[in-house]
Amino acid sequence: MEMKDIIEKVNYYARLSKERKLTENEIKDREIYRRMYLDQFKAQVKQHLDNIEIVDEKDFKN
Repeated sequence: MEMKDIIEKVNYYARLSKERKLTENEIKDREIYRRMYLDQFKAQVKQHLDNIEIVDEKDFKN
C-alpha cells in the first residue's frame, strides 16, 4: 500500500474519532494503519541515511 493511501486512512480515523467514539474494529484498523505508517516512515528514513556518504576534508589534503 502506498504511503499516501496509508496517510489518508490514518487521517480518516482521526477525523472519525473526533466525531464519535470508534468501534473496536475501527480502533484495530486505526492501529494497523498507524503501524504501517510508522514502519514505512522508518524504512524511508533508514534508506535515506544508508545513502549518505560522509566525506572528511582531511582525506583530500596532501
